[in-house]
Amino acid sequence: MIITDEAIILHSRKFSETSKILTVYALQHGKMSLLAKGARNPKSKFGATLEALNHSSLTIYKKPQRDLHLLSKAETRVPLRRLAEDYDRLIIGLAIAELISVTQEPEEANTAIFRLLCSTLELLNMASGNEYALLIAFQIQLSTIMGFAPNFSVCFETGNDVVVTEVGEFIFSITDGSVMIPELGQYREGFRFEPSALIALQQISGCTLSETLGISLSEQQKVQIHDFFAQYFGFHLDKRFQYRTQKLILQQ
Repeated sequence: MIITDEAIILHSRKFSETSKILTVYALQHGKMSLLAKGARNPKSKFGATLEALNHSSLTIYKKPQRDLHLLSKAETRVPLRRLAEDYDRLIIGLAIAELISVTQEPEEANTAIFRLLCSTLELLNMASGNEYALLIAFQIQLSTIMGFAPNFSVCFETGNDVVVTEVGEFIFSITDGSVMIPELGQYREGFRFEPSALIALQQISGCTLSETLGISLSEQQKVQIHDFFAQYFGFHLDKRFQYRTQKLILQQ
């Protein structure tokens, strides 16, 4: 069966002397594995359309009952050239792609997730700083679409707003998906936030994707928020998460 779909290229790896195997996330077909024959040839018909993070239109020979399908044609649909021109933008983009790759099941389409992925990469393509805040916003919105939205502002048990002070720790219940007021948190288990990290998450949760590009984060905030989302996604999807690309960000 021949299909045409738009997709984001999540990852590619070498296959034989001249070919590549791609992982893509497509609008109508979700995450797919594709064989691009001849893609490593300097005169390949695919050109640069198969580079990671490209938003492309793909024509695919989809084989029933197979996990690997044959790519026939690829054309750039939305140019995102600036992503590869800056190391910070590129690494954030690859972290977003990795997150989609590890959270989504093969060939399970989700229009909302695809649109979120596209809009986030388009904003990242235009960014000139504070890209990590955009990555955080993406993780919050992705978990919301997937059905386990984190609540950083209201205590799940009392319904009261959690007002962050400058001292102490704030406990977030991974199982309940919500922060707790200090009076409850001191007796409960959960992820322990420093005040500055929780303040940042409250702020980003209340912003649009584009507004997050105005939020600057310290290295300490990045490290703690990184650890939180690794635990949060890991628990709710029942798998161990190791964000390889995000670790590169934190090592900069």
